[in-house]
Amino acid sequence: MKFDITCLIPSSQTNGRSAVFREVVQPQVGPPLHTHTQQHEIFHIIDGTFLFQKDGEQVTLTAGGSICIPPGAVHSFKNVGDAPGTLHFELLDAGKSEAFFHRISTELDQIEDLPAFFAEHDLELMGPPL
Repeated sequence: MKFDITCLIPSSQTNGRSAVFREVVQPQVGPPLHTHTQQHEIFHIIDGTFLFQKDGEQVTLTAGGSICIPPGAVHSFKNVGDAPGTLHFELLDAGKSEAFFHRISTELDQIEDLPAFFAEHDLELMGPPL
């Protein structure tokens, strides 16, 4: 699995308050269920169709749709379309998000202990992808 994540606004421009990313997600792909212990995560759909799950409830979002995930909420998403989809997401407080997403998008196959890697970045791995 390959994640295509680009940092659009680094936390250095917001005094660490937030960081904004763009992700291009291949069809039928998404991250494992997880939670952020310290951060709100706000998603904005640019194009495509995405299924989001937050604390067991599911919603489908398309271009223009948004969802806010509070700290501690178990969540994931999946591109349910037939083509790559694009979303922007913002983490409030940025924390260790830039380092996390850089490694996930460039070195995922080299991370030996994924649960420990998540924990090092204030996340908890909660289950498989949707």
